[in-house]
Amino acid sequence: MASRQTYSLDEIKAMLLDRLDDVVATYAPPAKGSHTTHGKYFTLNPGRADRSVGSFCVTMSGPDRGRWADFAMSGQGSRGDVLDLIALNLGCDLKSALREARSYLGLQTDAPEDVARRREAVARSKARQAQAQADAQAAIDRRARAAHAIFLSAQAQLRGTPVEYYLRDRRGIELGELGRQPGALRYLAKCKYYHEDQETGEITEGEWPAMVAAICDWQGRHVATHRTWLAIGPDGRWDKAPVPKAKKVLGSYAGAAINMWRGIGPRGGKPESLPKCQPGTRVLIAEGIEDALSTILLLPQARVIAAISLSNLGAVRLPANVSDVTLVADLDDNATAREALRRAIETHQKAGRRVRVFQNRWGGKDLNDALRSARDKDSDGRAQA
Repeated sequence: MASRQTYSLDEIKAMLLDRLDDVVATYAPPAKGSHTTHGKYFTLNPGRADRSVGSFCVTMSGPDRGRWADFAMSGQGSRGDVLDLIALNLGCDLKSALREARSYLGLQTDAPEDVARRREAVARSKARQAQAQADAQAAIDRRARAAHAIFLSAQAQLRGTPVEYYLRDRRGIELGELGRQPGALRYLAKCKYYHEDQETGEITEGEWPAMVAAICDWQGRHVATHRTWLAIGPDGRWDKAPVPKAKKVLGSYAGAAINMWRGIGPRGGKPESLPKCQPGTRVLIAEGIEDALSTILLLPQARVIAAISLSNLGAVRLPANVSDVTLVADLDDNATAREALRRAIETHQKAGRRVRVFQNRWGGKDLNDALRSARDKDSDGRAQA
């Protein structure tokens, strides 16, 4: 008679990961519109009345294999691991999900050959996970090197380039008013572009001029490069290039940011870099490059960084000497954006920082809209005079 074998929680999860395709098909079954993109399987959330595919996904490869998330939700129940997926499907607690997992894996009958087979499955899963983590880190390192190379190949002087014209004519940002040029921005005359539409498979590629920006972590290491492709618009002025996504990031930027502006030091010079900032430092965090530049024009004495995306607004990692944060947030009226801003505020507060929020209340969605509106009114006033 076979004895009941005891398996640890990690071993049971490893066995589930070894059969991940079958586990996902059982507990997050495919529905109309289900698809797999870049190693993530999108389907309906099995734990709620999800009306369409898009916000719920399970990671099927890489170091996060088996983890799932629902980006339409927040807080507890919005993400988890492979065992949490079973609990989500059944609407039960983890103890009940563990019983279900044991039943699914057939752990009630533990003959010696079953034990050996399952131990082999655990070893395979752990080896696969370790290799996936090593491969993922190697890919991150390769992208970071490629991103840094792009930035280094670009020219530092922006005066007289499409970058200057785009910012001035489309965004109302006169770089000359700053007194000095943001060192994080450069101009690349020919920047390769590639985009594949995940729904149609259509590929767009070519070369366009680009504004490139260095994305650095809190220690000042270059980890990614932001690119904004540019082209001359129908009106003869420089604008974003006519491509599916004119702004893209090469590299992993979670927790990192574009260090746009150090501000003005106590004696009129440049303060220390962000990693070497003084105790009690205040930082303004804008979402994008144009909003950050608009902030600098309004508050040239302030230290300003760009988080690149709303989801990264709270994830930006800052040195311990930063005690005050002002989030320069878009005036979004959708629930997802409001929740992302709330989480950003909460994250910085938990890090022990005082948090303020600045939002444009003078028309338009973001601060750059307000700046351009003010420029237009000023221009109209001069024309009438």
